[in-house]
Amino acid sequence: MPQPPSSPPPLPTTAILPSSPSYEPLRTRFFNARLPAHRPRAILRPTTTAAVAAAVRHAAALGLPVGVRSGGHNFAAPSLVPDGLLLDVRGLNRAFSYDARTQTASFGPGATGEALSAQLAHVGRFWPFGHSPTVGAGGFVTNGGQGWFMRGWGAASGWVEALEVVTARGDVVVAAREGEHADLFWAARGGGRAFFGVVTRVWGRTVPMRRVWDATLVFGIGGGEGFEEVLEWVLETDEGPSPRYGVETAVVTCWPDRGEEGARDEVVSRELMLVVNCVAWADSLAEAATLLRPWAEVPPELENRLVARVPVKETSWEELFKAQDQLNPTGNGERWQCDSIFNDPKVPKKQLIEAIKPAFCDLPTRKSIGCLYISDYFPDEEDQSMSLPQQYHISTMTCWHDPAKDEEMKKWMYDVYERAQPVSCGQYVADFDENHRITKIMTDKALRKFLQIREKYDPQEMFTGHRGPAKALEVLGRL
Repeated sequence: MPQPPSSPPPLPTTAILPSSPSYEPLRTRFFNARLPAHRPRAILRPTTTAAVAAAVRHAAALGLPVGVRSGGHNFAAPSLVPDGLLLDVRGLNRAFSYDARTQTASFGPGATGEALSAQLAHVGRFWPFGHSPTVGAGGFVTNGGQGWFMRGWGAASGWVEALEVVTARGDVVVAAREGEHADLFWAARGGGRAFFGVVTRVWGRTVPMRRVWDATLVFGIGGGEGFEEVLEWVLETDEGPSPRYGVETAVVTCWPDRGEEGARDEVVSRELMLVVNCVAWADSLAEAATLLRPWAEVPPELENRLVARVPVKETSWEELFKAQDQLNPTGNGERWQCDSIFNDPKVPKKQLIEAIKPAFCDLPTRKSIGCLYISDYFPDEEDQSMSLPQQYHISTMTCWHDPAKDEEMKKWMYDVYERAQPVSCGQYVADFDENHRITKIMTDKALRKFLQIREKYDPQEMFTGHRGPAKALEVLGRL
């Protein structure tokens, strides 16, 4: 930890202290009501890069660790550092700009997917923002960015041209693929909670905006007995006739009454739904229908499980965001946990499906869901720290309301993902929780490189988020 000087300077006058009435509402401004009890010494809400630099210098002088929160969507809330400074960057550098000459958009780390979609639409452009409307760009980019149409276009990290970063010394630098801080740029894109600086502005490459369309298939899979055959067909269709560009596909398992109002958590129905949703990027209905044609016909042997079909129709970002909010409701005491794997692409599909079945079919509460997102993305560890193959992002999100159920829910999640671990090559860094399960978030080579760069920029460990992911090298025996 940084060592404080003998006479440390006072905190900025804008700091929100535990004695303030606004402290607790700000401390708990997260998507998840299930939070660690950590209490930062102060919360700062900078609006300029200079204010961030000053805050980081104050933290260094006081010997305090720093946590950074943009949208507050990380399930484990790692930005809540005990007795440290919490930088809430939601209001930082809020001005959006677009350079028509370079076709590059610039925005702050607190810009949400919902805000970016509207701002980009105003200038007729698109950048692959997050699926959730309230995910902040700062955390989204540093986690690598599983944005829209990732299957054909790759992660949002590949669309980032440059980042403005405040380092642990309080210096303001611009990092890009070339130049003095190319190593910082490499580490930022995929480092997630382990990153050792504060992203204060993002420059992203854009493309012309097009219309969005979707189609949906809903299968009844009973208590899970139809899971294997339906999912195997989905994965075969994705690998075969489904176009790679301009189409994305996600599979969700859920209980049919999960959308009903109220805080009831108990599962009543034993008839699981498996929903296949496909979104297309196209200028016309005819083009969208062509892109989604492989999903128009269901094999005869699955027809008896098909309970609903929504044909190709035009949708909007507003409607797509609304659907995401319905998947992950918040604001009424919802306590969430997420665990996930990236599948090992070498594992046969049948073995994969068998291993993940409990995580998708034994959902313990009414609002819990299983999700398989077809990312089909294989990043280059030389280009960015986001380095694990991402053929499928396989996750389960459990939701409940009673804190007394926390340990029960945690054990359920641990058990089903320990069963899935043999078919995994690691985990999406945004889902990592060192207090739950230690697993890889990068390739071993990339993680070693990341830790070396971290030592260069933050030798005093002002940013402590790397400690959990670093344990993977030791725990998994790869030192």
